[in-house]
Amino acid sequence: MGDGTDGWWQDATSVCAGLAGKPAPDLQEWYRVGDGYLSVRSDDEPFRSRMQTLFRECTVAAPGDDELPRVACLVRTSDDACVALITFEDPQPLDLCAFGLGIFPDRGFTEVASSAPDWRILGLPGADGIDGVAIREPHMLVHRSTRWQALVGSLAFSRLIRRQKELLFFHAGSIGIGDHGVLLVGPKGAGKTTLSMALAARGHSFLGDEIAGVRVRSLELVPVRRSLAVRDGPRAAEVSLALDREEAPYEPFPDGTQRRRSYARALFPGTGAAPTPLRQIIFLRGFGPEARLERVQPGREHLGLLTPLGATMWGMNPVQRARDFLSIVTRVRCSTLTLGPPDDTALLLEQSLEG
Repeated sequence: MGDGTDGWWQDATSVCAGLAGKPAPDLQEWYRVGDGYLSVRSDDEPFRSRMQTLFRECTVAAPGDDELPRVACLVRTSDDACVALITFEDPQPLDLCAFGLGIFPDRGFTEVASSAPDWRILGLPGADGIDGVAIREPHMLVHRSTRWQALVGSLAFSRLIRRQKELLFFHAGSIGIGDHGVLLVGPKGAGKTTLSMALAARGHSFLGDEIAGVRVRSLELVPVRRSLAVRDGPRAAEVSLALDREEAPYEPFPDGTQRRRSYARALFPGTGAAPTPLRQIIFLRGFGPEARLERVQPGREHLGLLTPLGATMWGMNPVQRARDFLSIVTRVRCSTLTLGPPDDTALLLEQSLEG
């Protein structure tokens, strides 16, 4: 792509005008994420399929007249199928290029020079160098040879997250054991999915294994049930049986691993997914020969594991967000947990809540 001066987007303004005049696709799909709604209309089938794969369990009917925030994502493709126009309908102004650079600092995005007046170019690392998408809020133009679907899906999801000012969203798992909501915190591979699925297999509410939402004032966990991507490794016996029963397929992931794609509703029929009072934060310490749960007064090393999503911090007063963060941690019990065999670990956690 070079410095961007020879990019396909040189005629971005006229291409955008032409595609913006096309009728919107008839099919509209709604997803409830936390306390907000995401609408998707797309005539690009791979994008529709990706959103359905990730958010199938968040699907809802068209919302009524409630005042919860909404974001719409509209995708229209050119007649020659070379270019797609993405339009975000979001009442709050947003510097979309800065947003993408700021909330995804680990994806290698860069801003590159643009030859198209009023358009900014977000560079994406690709197999042959840097690919680019052209941005002029509320629009994005993408060449369909670029792997853009994941980026657009992440931006749509993140735009909705940043609209929900009364919530904090974390990289964490969440489970409901009766009226006892538990936040499972730890880095990748620490056991969030393993433990949350083991507990769901025992009939407990599965709220999510990757992203957790917390209503700050009422101190409630809200469901964010994305699809499951299950690594091979230790897992509860009932989870293995359920994955095999559902014939959950393996899929390749960008990190080079193969994971099994499935859904909590299919694996664990009848498990709930309702908002649940947050009672405990558990900091996962990885796997060991036996399960060990210890109550702690959280210190800096623990709080560093409780990672908020970049979008939940965007545009917020950092002092107020820090107060929100501390108000959550200081109002609940905190423990560390070393995972032993998954069934034993789930039983230990159940027994600790009964005591």
